[in-house]
Amino acid sequence: MSDNLLIFKKQNFGVGSSLINSCKKTIGFNLNKPLKFSKKDQKKKQELYFSSFTLNVNLKKQKFEDISFQKQIKSYRGDRHKLRYPCRGQRTHTNAKTVKKIK
Repeated sequence: MSDNLLIFKKQNFGVGSSLINSCKKTIGFNLNKPLKFSKKDQKKKQELYFSSFTLNVNLKKQKFEDISFQKQIKSYRGDRHKLRYPCRGQRTHTNAKTVKKIK
């Protein structure tokens, strides 16, 4: 991993504030300081912590494979994805009209 810790910024896909805060807690770093002010030994711990997660392109690929698997086995969620309807239980009677119109 690089020394400038680009992987640990929120700009990357899959890295959010909750993941960064949990990393800071496990390392024992001050929650109020940004990660760029960490010491060398803490940087090594950060690399080990973040290496266990799938991030960026790998995470996007994994999400796409999961959705395509749902479509392939013809589950309810997969059918909702095919029709571009909400698949997590949101109502469509009064909401999500724009999604219906696009289709």
